Amino acid sequence: MKYTYREAGVDVERGESFAKTIKSAVKLPEWVMKEPTGYASVLTITTPPVVVTADGIGTKLILHRKHGTWRYAAEDLVGMNYNDLVCVGARPVAFLDYLGVERISEEHESFIKELVSVLDSVGMKLVGGETAEMPDVYRGDWDAVGFAVGVLERQIPVDKIEEGDVIVGIPSSGFHSNGWSLIRRIIKEESIKIEELPFELLKGTRIYREVIEVFDLVKGIAHVTGGGVLRALKRVLGKLGAHVSLPKRDFVDWILKYVDFNEAVNTFNMGVGMFLIVEKQKVDEVLARVDGTVVGEVSSDWKIEYGGEGG
Repeated sequence: MKYTYREAGVDVERGESFAKTIKSAVKLPEWVMKEPTGYASVLTITTPPVVVTADGIGTKLILHRKHGTWRYAAEDLVGMNYNDLVCVGARPVAFLDYLGVERISEEHESFIKELVSVLDSVGMKLVGGETAEMPDVYRGDWDAVGFAVGVLERQIPVDKIEEGDVIVGIPSSGFHSNGWSLIRRIIKEESIKIEELPFELLKGTRIYREVIEVFDLVKGIAHVTGGGVLRALKRVLGKLGAHVSLPKRDFVDWILKYVDFNEAVNTFNMGVGMFLIVEKQKVDEVLARVDGTVVGEVSSDWKIEYGGEGG
């Protein structure tokens, strides 16, 4: 049996439509810099500009709670925000958290301790936040959301991307923190015991700190989050396309047993958590600074393969 994200309760197209509704209802002030990828907002209220974004762990938190994987949960919350700031050329510096809970308990203390530790490890500080006890809203469950602030170091020139530019892929640590409503349904319906899988399913989101060192060498940076590989590349490529061949990964091989390829590339990172768009003459220098490989090039049309197969 093959599963879909929509059947698991998440409609990506509906989410995109809602995002467009928000954009049409909001008139941005003059002190918000135009940033076409939508990964974060650049505010010109300071010199240099500050950059802000927000994201959460999502339903993966349900499994973190079940298995007590608080370090991985903290990496997910930090990584989902940190990596988005990096995409627009910002160095992340500060973090705020929001915990919506039924009742404050020891698991929240365990999570916060790991959150502070992860932030320290990537040069960020927890500078504020809010914990709200709302038993009528969070019955037997809770949610964690992060808000991150960075300093703009270089506006990434995505408007300069052209056909023939090289696409470098940096490996993910796993599924990161997207597509978990679908993964959780598969686990339930197929009676899968995650501790028996040959990889760490709940491993935290990789935080791409090294990408800051290549801000001056890249034309585009794409963090693969909601909407999978295809949406991530479209965010930086605009009307252009790409020919991409994704390296095989054990956890991707596993998910493809239960999800069609086209569904997978529109949902998961497929083993690549971040893409860099680079001019051919700068590729060697970029690869000397980041743990990545060439996975394709910018084209006029689309072709995405995984392990020699795709569409």
